[in-house]
Amino acid sequence: MIVRVVMCFIAAVALSMRFDLPEGLAEFAGGSRALNIFYNFQLSLTGTMAVATLIFAALLLAERYLSRKNAKRGVFLYVICFLIAVVWAMGESFRLVDSLALWHAGAGQVVKTIVYIVGVTWVLAEAATLLTVFLESGWDVKGKAGKIKQFYGRHPFAMPFAGFFLCWLPNLLLSYPATMCIDVWNQLLQFFGKQKFTTHHPPAHTVLAGLAEQAGQLLGSGNLGLFLYIFLQTVLFALILAYMLYTMRRLGAPVWLRGAAFLTAIVSPYYTQYLGMIVKDTIYSYFIVLFVIEVVYMLVWKDEYWHKKRHLLLLAVSIIGSVLFRNNGKYVIYPMILLIFVMLFLQNRKKAKAKLFLTALIVCLASVGISAGAQQFMVQKYQIADGSIKEALSLPFQQTARYVKEHGDEVTKEEKKAIRAVLAYGKLAERYDPKISDPVKATYRNKATMEDLKNYFLVWAQQGLKHPVTYLEATMNQNYYLLYPLVENNTLYDTTEPDREAADVLAEELGVHEIPLIQKLDQWRTGFNKVLFTLPVFGLLASMAFFNLILIYLCYGAIKKRLPQMAMILMPLLLSDAVIVLAPVIKGHPRYAFPVIYSIPVVFAAFLYFKARKEQERSL
Repeated sequence: MIVRVVMCFIAAVALSMRFDLPEGLAEFAGGSRALNIFYNFQLSLTGTMAVATLIFAALLLAERYLSRKNAKRGVFLYVICFLIAVVWAMGESFRLVDSLALWHAGAGQVVKTIVYIVGVTWVLAEAATLLTVFLESGWDVKGKAGKIKQFYGRHPFAMPFAGFFLCWLPNLLLSYPATMCIDVWNQLLQFFGKQKFTTHHPPAHTVLAGLAEQAGQLLGSGNLGLFLYIFLQTVLFALILAYMLYTMRRLGAPVWLRGAAFLTAIVSPYYTQYLGMIVKDTIYSYFIVLFVIEVVYMLVWKDEYWHKKRHLLLLAVSIIGSVLFRNNGKYVIYPMILLIFVMLFLQNRKKAKAKLFLTALIVCLASVGISAGAQQFMVQKYQIADGSIKEALSLPFQQTARYVKEHGDEVTKEEKKAIRAVLAYGKLAERYDPKISDPVKATYRNKATMEDLKNYFLVWAQQGLKHPVTYLEATMNQNYYLLYPLVENNTLYDTTEPDREAADVLAEELGVHEIPLIQKLDQWRTGFNKVLFTLPVFGLLASMAFFNLILIYLCYGAIKKRLPQMAMILMPLLLSDAVIVLAPVIKGHPRYAFPVIYSIPVVFAAFLYFKARKEQERSL
């Protein structure tokens, strides 16, 4: 018990202290290492006594509760929580100085880093254990039988659909004609022949947005064309989320989980404000959610799934939509198709079922073929040029730029030559932005050959071996937001007006303009939603890190409970996160994480379903 009290105390200190290097520390420490540690903590904790005491008391109460429940925490849980705590400690340093310098800026900072990691590890393990105890208790909301509950029982799909649509309707109207960012205006410029049409943005999305606007032109209103797009997008999202809640109900998901999923969808700005935005990431995320739902049905019904035409159609639609509406969608879907066949082989290795394999093969290959055919058709019809290979090289380019900035004096002439053949070497250090790789990527030389790229990657590998910490910093400085919840990633869009002269001319030609009254009201909505990011509980509903932490917990729970089925369900979300790490940015662009955020409720429901089924099998 004494050890637990001490750990709670350390955790309270870790969560209360300021991580930055206190001003004037050298004057207090006088060069002494012991005094450096003492005064660093004293200055870092000044003014936190009351908050730290409340945190300490809350942790003690939680420990007492877990002790009464005889809850145990294994080594595996502590290892996972330790790794997450390390990322949080990185986040503390990165958000202040964009490097890990605060980890080792004197003896006091080293000790603070250790205390922080130990304390956060304890807190995360305690939170995970509390969640486990809660799930094991089987507690659920018990509502009285009434007309609404009876109506829901008769219409488990239609009622959530109507609920989502009606709750989102004010947000939809406030987005009129549509919320736009510069990416979408560039797509419209390409579609209407004002700019070179390339595959930099997924052609399917560019064409869809362009056709919607053309439909508006036929109806006599450019605004109506944009609104038609977001209206159909909202209907699609309501249909898919209603299907998700319907599936969760069939899985026997507790009412609290289904209620939390519904509440999140109608409150979180990641849902409400983005459904009125024309951007490829939202519609792509919807299809990923649909794909995850179908994978759940595959695992629940097994062989029977491949005899249900409706589900085979939905699976095909999810694959086609995921591949067409995001260029990197294939990096999630193609590995999953391979895993589907591995799953079928493992399920049927003792019995030959050629027809089942043939059905799966036809559905998957036909879906891939249709998406590839549609892409090729659009490329030929609209004379679309290939995008640059640089879009796939964000991470190595970012690592090289940081290396040049921090270790430029160590770069040899041969290394400079290899880098210069691919990137503008002289601009890398000044262009490097630790949060986004686009400025560095913009220096890519389009005339670079495959031989140039080969030589570059040889140098990239050699420099990574020489200074691996630099590469780690470049990667984590850009991506720590995925797991670090103490920084709000609260970017919201509330305007239609373009911020480029060419796009402004196009908007005028199309007759696209904002309605002043609606725009004013929309700005109020944006302000209210930004407040939500900072509020207790509600802020978690708009935190990508929170949802990724749940994802990690589900991975831990699946391994601990030995639920191999969960590997298939969790993999699309893990692949989505991997794609984000390889992408150019995540800070300021939370939409890249929407596949994970939107899918978590049904994945959580599947975890509880397979966990309950496993426990039932053991009891027989």
